[in-house]
Amino acid sequence: MKKVLLLILTSGACIIVYSFIVYWDTIYGVIKVNLPKLDQFGSRELTTTSNSNQGSLRSIDQSVTTEKTIVSTKLLNKLYLEKSLMPGNFTNSLVTSTHFPVRENLAKNYITITFQGRLGNLLFEYASLYGIAEHHNMIPVIEGGCHLKKVLKISATSGQKLANVKRYNEVKGCTFEKEAFNLDRKYNWILNGYFQSWKYFVDSSEHIRKELKFKDSIQHEATNQFHKILNLKGISNTSTYVAVHVRRGDMVHSSVMTKYGYTSADKRYIDDAMTSFQLNFSNPFFIFSSDDISWCKTHFTKENTAFILQKNSPEVDMAIMTNCNHSIITTGSYGWWIAWLIGGKTIYYKNYPVKGSELDKVFNSETYRPPSWIAL
Repeated sequence: MKKVLLLILTSGACIIVYSFIVYWDTIYGVIKVNLPKLDQFGSRELTTTSNSNQGSLRSIDQSVTTEKTIVSTKLLNKLYLEKSLMPGNFTNSLVTSTHFPVRENLAKNYITITFQGRLGNLLFEYASLYGIAEHHNMIPVIEGGCHLKKVLKISATSGQKLANVKRYNEVKGCTFEKEAFNLDRKYNWILNGYFQSWKYFVDSSEHIRKELKFKDSIQHEATNQFHKILNLKGISNTSTYVAVHVRRGDMVHSSVMTKYGYTSADKRYIDDAMTSFQLNFSNPFFIFSSDDISWCKTHFTKENTAFILQKNSPEVDMAIMTNCNHSIITTGSYGWWIAWLIGGKTIYYKNYPVKGSELDKVFNSETYRPPSWIAL
């Protein structure tokens, strides 16, 4: 009797195993459908389409596409940031260990920059950081106390010191270094340098212009001052507004700076640039901004010229000037950014830096200034 029962049990077990193997696809399908959905991690499960936005990897608030699921990058970025900040507490299987198909290349590393200098330098550094980050599909991170976060509507996140870091040290200050576009994506990166070239962010220009919007309080003050200047001069809306930025200060009075190769434009250059606009535009009206405004008032006295009326912060002055249509710039990164933010026609001083100087050796005019700008 025992042998008969054992035989029956053995046969039953074999039938169950055989059925499990034969009908595995059906069983697995039922289990898969009833697995916990992604929203237990705080994200929505969506279906991808063939026309998904290829730029969706760029923003931490947008979405990253997986094989069958769209995973919120807000969640992924938080997880990977924690992984980067606390090495050893997380592994690469952090996200892929779930039941959901997530591609390994979703893990985006971080890149930051050591900010240095004043407003013009800071703008170059942020724009280049943003462009280099987009090129490598990395996430730009800046210090929470960065001055730009106080005056601009920039979106870059702030975090603690990153681990698993490599550094890229700029060799030349006013030229494009293609090596900065070939960083190893396995690491987080810190950029050291000024990165003063339009080529670092030319492919991100549309996004950069949205990033570099002044905060409402600054823009409101700038707009009020701009209209006050026009009203005092009785200027109509039919005029063409031209911003004229004159950098003098240390580029004229510092022997160390001038010996290195810094210089400032003379009156003749500015006169010639203004004449060019008068010949090519109707009713041009010139608004001057300078670190030596008394020099400007002494040398430019025509009725179609005006000057910023009061002493402002650098960001308010720049915001005033960006209300113009075109620009004339002399030297320095501050004037460079006035011109870039305005767009339109830009005339620049071609004799900067001094030819043959030490500064000239690390300066590349073709990669420092956009090709559409006009040398004079």
